[in-house]
Amino acid sequence: MELRPFTNEQLNYFKFAHVVLNEFPRALRQTFKAMWDNTFGHLPGFQPWDDSVAVRNMFLATEGGTTKVHTHLSYDEWDCTALFQATIFARSFALPDSTGHHRTLSNLFVWPCGLPHGSFHTSVISPGANNAETIALAIDQLRLLRNAFCHSSSSKMDKSTFDQYIQHTKDAIGALGFTTDPIDAVGSLTEADFPTQRVRSLEDEIKRELQAESAFLREDVKDELVGIRSDIMQLNQERKEDVTRTGRERREEIHELQNQLREDIRKERQGQRASLKEDVKDGMVRIGSDIAQSSRELKQDVTQAVRETKEEIQELRHKLKEDIRKELQAESALLQEGVKQELQNIRSDIAQSNQDRKEDVTQTAGERKKEIQGLRNKLELNTKQCKEETLAPSVKTTSTADQEINEQVAELKRKFYEVLQDSGLPGKTIVNLTQMFVGIDQKLGQLSEWFR
Repeated sequence: MELRPFTNEQLNYFKFAHVVLNEFPRALRQTFKAMWDNTFGHLPGFQPWDDSVAVRNMFLATEGGTTKVHTHLSYDEWDCTALFQATIFARSFALPDSTGHHRTLSNLFVWPCGLPHGSFHTSVISPGANNAETIALAIDQLRLLRNAFCHSSSSKMDKSTFDQYIQHTKDAIGALGFTTDPIDAVGSLTEADFPTQRVRSLEDEIKRELQAESAFLREDVKDELVGIRSDIMQLNQERKEDVTRTGRERREEIHELQNQLREDIRKERQGQRASLKEDVKDGMVRIGSDIAQSSRELKQDVTQAVRETKEEIQELRHKLKEDIRKELQAESALLQEGVKQELQNIRSDIAQSNQDRKEDVTQTAGERKKEIQGLRNKLELNTKQCKEETLAPSVKTTSTADQEINEQVAELKRKFYEVLQDSGLPGKTIVNLTQMFVGIDQKLGQLSEWFR
């Protein structure tokens, strides 16, 4: 009876089954061999992996003498479950954690990821470029893909799921350092590549893979139960021993612990005192050193600041002098211009004043000349009268006339000097007028003497 043609979903399922059942074990075996050779192949008493009975017994010994891996069989017969156990769950390849305790690669790198059930690693490359972490994540990614496929409730797989599984597979195998060409070739497989016999073979292999995983899980559960029973028995025995311990032994232990505690406290106090003294001493030394250093730095800073301040003051002083010089030059120029203008105004005022005073003096001098001329005329008239009169009456009359003339001359001199003092005339003009008046006064004196 021939099978009906496969649907695309069924073909995707068988394509990925081919990858899981053929490419996964091949990549895991090569990875295990590389891990063994890199870890133990070069050590004395060990040898590179050649799948001999001797090397398989060495692996059994590094696992502590017990392992779920069937070491009596060739590693070519190990299924994916055994290969997972021989790599990321193996004690042989355990590494120390931050506390120094050795942990398997799964416990050290996979378990902290805390992946939810049914999910995959978003990346199999170590964030810290740790090669061991990359190997652990890549192997665990293959384990998750294999579990997702084997636990599928249907023999169909839609295209998006198929593409996602293939991409995760390529990332994991590529991270392990192997080519992904066989994975890429799966995409070109057609229905003709899966005849009835091949389909039956794949179904049988899937069943065997599931049976192997179930057996592994049962064995794992059995070992866990045995361990739990052993732990319970050990705890019960320890509790029983604790209950049967006598009160005297407890008291002795408590007393010994008290004495030990007192001694420890005493030593701790002594150590603390000594340490405190030493710390205080060191602290004082450091403080003194810091103070000295700070003083030197402060002195240097102050010296530098003073030097800079002096330079700034010198620069400001020079700039101030230059500004003052420029300002004085500007003010001097303005002042000279103002003084020049003021002197010009003063000269103009003096010239105008001299002109005005000269005109006043000229007018005053003309008036005085007229007065003097009148006096002359009067004097000549009086002289003629005196000659015509008799001698006795003449003397008396002359004396009277002389007194009047003298009074008039004195009044004329007084007025003349007042005019000279208030006139503001040039000195040369004043001297000429004074000499002229003195000449007139002398002539009047001569006339007076003649009459006497």
